[in-house]
Amino acid sequence: MIKVVFNYLNELIYLMDIISFNTIEKPPIRFTADGLEMTPIEYSQLLYNLSKKSNISKDVYSLGGVVSELENRFAELLGKENAVIMPSGTLANHIAIRKLAGTKRRVIVQAESHIYNDSGDCLQTLSGLNLIPLSPNRANFTVEDVKKAISKTETGRVAAEVGVISIENPVRRKNNELFSFQEMRKISVFARDKGIKLHLDGARLFIASAFSRISPKNYSTLFDTVYISLFKYFNSASGAIIVCSNEFADNLYHLRRMFGGNIFQMWPSALIALDYIETFMEDFMKAKNIADEFIDLINKNDDFRAVKISNGTNIFRLYVSGIDLNIFRCNLKNKNIHISKPELEDKSFLLKINATLNRTSPKRLTQEFVECLNK
Repeated sequence: MIKVVFNYLNELIYLMDIISFNTIEKPPIRFTADGLEMTPIEYSQLLYNLSKKSNISKDVYSLGGVVSELENRFAELLGKENAVIMPSGTLANHIAIRKLAGTKRRVIVQAESHIYNDSGDCLQTLSGLNLIPLSPNRANFTVEDVKKAISKTETGRVAAEVGVISIENPVRRKNNELFSFQEMRKISVFARDKGIKLHLDGARLFIASAFSRISPKNYSTLFDTVYISLFKYFNSASGAIIVCSNEFADNLYHLRRMFGGNIFQMWPSALIALDYIETFMEDFMKAKNIADEFIDLINKNDDFRAVKISNGTNIFRLYVSGIDLNIFRCNLKNKNIHISKPELEDKSFLLKINATLNRTSPKRLTQEFVECLNK
C-alpha cells in the first residue's frame, strides 16, 4: 500500500511539474559543454550576488585576496602544499612542464593530448622542448610504451634525456575518455625511479573523478604538478590553477609575468570558481543520475539509440532516425534544449552531461526529445 501511495505521489509531482513548467519561462538545458555556459547577464548577476555576500578582497596582479583563498582551497582538495592561478590552461600546462623539465629537454605526451595538438607548439617554440607523442588514436599509453621511448632517447648517437611525462585525463580529443588509473600508477612508479617528473593535465579532473570514483587527491599523489581548469565546469569566465609543492610555487609569478600572464585582477574568476567548487561533485552526480535514467528511457523508443563512450565520462552519443538531424536540433532549441551540430557521417549527436540537467527530470526530458521528432 505504501509503495502504491509513493508511486502515486511521484506521478502527481511529475504532472504538477509539467504544468508549472509550461506556465513559466523554461530554464535552458545545454548538452553542449562541461559546465553551465552562463550568458553574460547570468554571469554578471551571479558575480554581483556573490560580491554582496561577503567582504571580497581583490588581488593585485593575481596575488592575494580571494585568489589566495582559491589557491589554498585547491591545494587542500588535491593534497598539495601550494597552488598558483594562471590566466589559461595553455599557459598552466606550458609553465608546469617547462619548469619541471629543467635541462632535460624531452617530454613524453599523448599523441591525442591538448598540449600536443591545440597549444600552438608553445613548448617547442617558446621553451625549446621536444615532445614525444605516444599512442596515436588512443587515450592511454602504457608503461611499456614509456620504457621503449626512453630507451630510444638514451641509445641515440647523441643521448637525450626525458625530463617530464605529461598525461591528460580525461582526454578531450577522445570524447573525454579516461586514462587508466592502474597504468598511471605504473608510469608514476617507473618515472620516479628514473628521476623523471610528472605533470597531469587535469583540466576536467573532477569530471574524471565522478566517473572513475577515484578522488582528485588520489590522482594528484601520482604527479608533481596538476593543472585544473576554472572555466570548463567551475563556470568562471577564464582561468586555471597549477597545484604543486611549495618549492615549485616559489617565485612562480615571475615566470607567469614573463609570459604576460600576470592579469591585474583575477578575483572575478576566483570568486565564481570558489563558489562552484564546493557543490560541484554533488550537483554533477545528480546530473549524471538524471542522464543515466534518460538514456535508459530514450532507448525504449525505436527512433533513438543512446550509447555511452567506452571507458568514457560525461559524453554520450545519441542516434536519431526518422527526421532530418538539423530539423531535430532546431526543434529542441525551440524548447530551450541545446545540443551541438550533428555528426552527419554517424547520423548522431555527441551530448555532454552537466549540471543544467538538474533543471529537468528524466521523464520530462525524454518526452521533449520524442516530441521533437515531429516535423
